Amino acid sequence: MNYSLLKKVIELLEEFEASDKSQKVEDFTIWLNNKLFSRDQKNVHTHHDDLLIPFKIMMLNKELKKQTKIILSNSELTSIDEYSFLLHLSYQESFRKMELIDLHNLEPPTGIEIIKRLLKNGLIEEFADDKDKRAKRIKANQKGIEELRRIKPAIDLIFLEFTKPLNLNEKIQLSGFLNKLISRMDS
Repeated sequence: MNYSLLKKVIELLEEFEASDKSQKVEDFTIWLNNKLFSRDQKNVHTHHDDLLIPFKIMMLNKELKKQTKIILSNSELTSIDEYSFLLHLSYQESFRKMELIDLHNLEPPTGIEIIKRLLKNGLIEEFADDKDKRAKRIKANQKGIEELRRIKPAIDLIFLEFTKPLNLNEKIQLSGFLNKLISRMDS
């Protein structure tokens, strides 16, 4: 039996113990992952590999939109963006229009169209901002809250099923990776 791999693991473990006093396997695993796959390493990958990640994220987004469209077809809401706007409005007393649009990372004309549809369907209300008379605020009204209560359980089920193949650790890691990508968009 060849023990070269085991010898390499022992060398890495000794290096870890010299740099970190932790005795947890989890900490060693994280350290090893960072050591082997950090940006400083000259891991062989292609430009094609980098393009696969955004492509896969787009595919997942399209699948979620497709699945939620079925539920939204029997709703006052016509898109997942409308659902998300209304959901965020239900969490807070009100938003300035541009605050809500920026929160969703949308272009102003697109966000304004979503708000217009929600207003037209009577799901939200618009009113003047007390602090800035030029700005308008919006809030979910009773009809909007009731519509949200009606469809939210079905949407939540889609989102839960979407991540079902992942265990808790994988969900936490994926969320961390996505946060890292999102934070780069903001800078």
